[in-house]
Amino acid sequence: MTDPLQLAPGVRRVRVDDHFMVLTETDASPMHVGALILLDVPTDDRASLAVKLRRHVAQRLPATPLLARLVQAPDGYDSDVWADLAAADMDWHVVEEQGDDLLGAVAARNMERLDLSRPPFRLHVWPQHGAFLLKVHHSVVDGIGFQEVMRLLSDEAHPAAPRTGDAALPDAVTWRALSEARFAAEEPARQAQSAARKAALAALEAFKGERAETPVLKLSGPTSPRRSFVPLALPLAPFKQAAKALDATVNDLFMACASWALRDYLMEIGDLPEAPLVVNSARSYRRAEHGAFGNRIVALHPHLATHLPDPLDRLRAIQASMAAEMRRTPHDEALLDALDKPFGARDRRETFANRTSGGGRVLPGNLTLSNVPGPAGSRSYAGYRQLHNYPVPIIGSARFLNITSRRSGDNLDMGVIADAEKIADVARIADLFRAAFAGYAALG
Repeated sequence: MTDPLQLAPGVRRVRVDDHFMVLTETDASPMHVGALILLDVPTDDRASLAVKLRRHVAQRLPATPLLARLVQAPDGYDSDVWADLAAADMDWHVVEEQGDDLLGAVAARNMERLDLSRPPFRLHVWPQHGAFLLKVHHSVVDGIGFQEVMRLLSDEAHPAAPRTGDAALPDAVTWRALSEARFAAEEPARQAQSAARKAALAALEAFKGERAETPVLKLSGPTSPRRSFVPLALPLAPFKQAAKALDATVNDLFMACASWALRDYLMEIGDLPEAPLVVNSARSYRRAEHGAFGNRIVALHPHLATHLPDPLDRLRAIQASMAAEMRRTPHDEALLDALDKPFGARDRRETFANRTSGGGRVLPGNLTLSNVPGPAGSRSYAGYRQLHNYPVPIIGSARFLNITSRRSGDNLDMGVIADAEKIADVARIADLFRAAFAGYAALG
């Protein structure tokens, strides 16, 4: 079967869901997926780390979706496309950094938007720390797809065959003819999707009133362009054991620990609302036919029960709120199943320019919590063993915090990132999270 997203050899149309990640990006809320990787690098090897990683990544890029550039269709009639490239300027994409303040530098680099006229990634290397930060634009991967990119760039993957040339874009007349044929062929499916979305909206009427409203805090309001970041690692086995003892999943306990930490922190600063904090999170609906890349996620907005003083009551309330969110996700997924339409890309650009201009919330939620799968086994890059795989997440518009966890071997590695103009000491939240885990472990 012909792939309707394929415009020409090496030229692939951007799905509507993925285009959303381009359009919602602002200077205060860059849209990429990131990781701070700490490697076991002998002191004598550190001076050459950037050179080795540059060569190592260049050899593996052709097997990833990263060796491409974003191009808009003429007049915005068709979808934007990713056009494959033969090579990348590796001196620009793999950058050697210096400085003692690794976490401050990571927070600053995480706020730099990626140039999508180039391959949609950047890798910053700090040789003295044996560390690198990889950023990949969110329009290319979600959290699960990012882990596949990391695998393809690791020693597990062999060097890929080099490409022989850049993909050729069709001329404007040919492109228009191809897109008209595409839209005509997809019209029956577009009508079926429209009917399915109407049915999903009708079904969602039964869920009205179940979601908690996002409360307003002193920490609410437009997100600033400054960040503070701290990593947090917890041993996975005790975390899983504590979750099991509490009749909970790892994700339940992760959210409950975040709730406990935030309740204590907000009480310390006098900003605990009477209503519970609401989370922006996501569930993957990726299936085999979707492939490894792009975004296949449904937004979830459970509350954190921060209004309840008892930690076990909070845990049970979080589980109930998440269960309610999961019941509605099949209908939410239907709302995302949208083929593009003529001038859809142009119209979306205009719509989202208005929605993001004031820095307000695009989706519900005071903060983001995310628990993403990661490798259970060991991993290495350029011959150096990975010690930690800390997420370096983003903060969506009008939120103040993101805590993302990811398995890394025997650890649950987390990245805690905050709007630095709203939260002065992000390490305090990490400390409270660690204390919350100890508290739940004792209760189990």
